[in-house]
Amino acid sequence: MESITAEELLRVPIFEGEAMEAIEWIAAKMEVHSFQAGDSLLSEGEPAREMIVVLAGEIHFQRIGNERILVVPAGQVTGLLPFSRMKTWRGSGWAAQPARLAKLDCEHFRELVYRAPVLAQRLVGEMTDRAREFTRIEEGSNRLLALGKLAAGLAHELNNPAAAAVRSSARLRELLNERRQFALLLRTTVLPAQASEIIVELGETIHNCSASPGLIDPLERDDRESEMSDWLDEHALPSELASGLVDAGIAPLQLAPLADQMTVESLTAGLRILTADHEILCLSRELEEASRRVSELVRAVKSYSYMDQSTITDVNVEEGLDATLRMFQHQLKHGVQVVRDFCGALPSIRANGSELNQVWTNLIDNALDAMESMPPEALRKLSVTTRLERIGILVEIGDNGPGIPPEVEHRMFEPFFTTKSVGEGTGLGLDIVQRIVRNHRGSIRVSSSPGNTVFQVRLPVSQS
Repeated sequence: MESITAEELLRVPIFEGEAMEAIEWIAAKMEVHSFQAGDSLLSEGEPAREMIVVLAGEIHFQRIGNERILVVPAGQVTGLLPFSRMKTWRGSGWAAQPARLAKLDCEHFRELVYRAPVLAQRLVGEMTDRAREFTRIEEGSNRLLALGKLAAGLAHELNNPAAAAVRSSARLRELLNERRQFALLLRTTVLPAQASEIIVELGETIHNCSASPGLIDPLERDDRESEMSDWLDEHALPSELASGLVDAGIAPLQLAPLADQMTVESLTAGLRILTADHEILCLSRELEEASRRVSELVRAVKSYSYMDQSTITDVNVEEGLDATLRMFQHQLKHGVQVVRDFCGALPSIRANGSELNQVWTNLIDNALDAMESMPPEALRKLSVTTRLERIGILVEIGDNGPGIPPEVEHRMFEPFFTTKSVGEGTGLGLDIVQRIVRNHRGSIRVSSSPGNTVFQVRLPVSQS
């Protein structure tokens, strides 16, 4: 084990200006260790007992489940500091390059504060700065986790209408090409006036979309298709047209007059044009619906993020809740019953709408996570309630999950406290929620029992 001199310790900025006698005492109590690049220094969960001074090299820290790395270069102090309440290491640490560290055991902290008051004051400031930086890093990670979950669900929701639009447009292009070919074939044929009138009338029926395959009973549709197929076979026409003609709402009785006035070739071309027209109409409606769905999702994202709006604005809380629920649509449609009980007459409040939506996002996400442990066959129920109270508004977000254990309920809003498994939660979600609510001069509380957990957020109407 190496030793360190007072002169070497004074070269570390945080020790400058302290009395030489105090520095000599600190140096005498320190142990110096050398590490090679990649050597482990500490592991998450181990007791935290030492203040660490990086004399040379560089060390890295990382919390499990967080990709962000905290870099501590030479000349910096880290580890356990005086007055810190940290009991165990909250991450793992290693030497990023050959490093030389001086360590002071916590058993000497009380005397250090007495002997080196200037250093003690600086260490308290260092601890405050470090806690602020670590919280900022964890907040960013927590927001990215929430954003990642929302983005994954949104991507899935966008993919469905986008994929449908791609399929429909590709099929539409094929149909238009086929229809053009049959129209050219039919154009060379002279049709009787009555046959032309019948085809025009059938085309108008298709245009009006008088029949839809989704509205016909499956058994009845099978009977119609079988009847149409038999009629087509009797007249030497392609039987594969039966399905399309039935979908278009055309019956054999309507086609009978055409069989006596048109050749097989011309009638086949006419029927293919009719079925193509019907499918083109259906595809155009599918494209319209897919485009509308994409537009709604984009509008929901803009509403959720308060894009193109100032930071503080008039916020309709119920609209924010509704936009947040739409962001979770992918998760909610898989076995979760959403019970909306909105007041409908809430006044707008002056607030940061994006921050309030972050509150609803965290609370809804926690509720969904809590219900994940329920049996697959159990009904999962998410309730969102709003009420107008005497001096403000009340928002309640509840779930019928297993509930919060009584021994941890009072710790739910503590920074870094989490009941989730390692790597699944940062413990900052509810801490962020509480700070946002307090910044809006509101309050938040939780009540929980098995099958009924409710978070209550109260916000004053006047934010001036």
